[in-house]
Amino acid sequence: MIATGTDVLNRRVRLVLVVGMWLSMLLLIAGLLWYAVAPSNGEIVLGPAQAINAILQGNPVGLISLGILCLIATPLVRVLTALAVFAQTREWKFVLVSALVLTIIAMAIFVKG
Repeated sequence: MIATGTDVLNRRVRLVLVVGMWLSMLLLIAGLLWYAVAPSNGEIVLGPAQAINAILQGNPVGLISLGILCLIATPLVRVLTALAVFAQTREWKFVLVSALVLTIIAMAIFVKG
């Protein structure tokens, strides 16, 4: 049976969502267990670089923050995956819509109001 563009899109998006959810859950659970064993001073960690730096310094909040960032990034990766599949299948209307969604997300992240 030949896979259609929709089948490919659904499989890839499902993979992105499942991996993103499991990775997020594993990071959050590991961070919470680490925090239960060795509580930190409760510093808030915001970005990925700060989270990795906190983990390297032995701060479990960094691992929890990384899990949250992964969970937040999962829908973004889903839109990127859809855009790639739409481009591969030459569905230009949907490429445009996906690019518009990415533009709106980027504006929400980078434009300070």
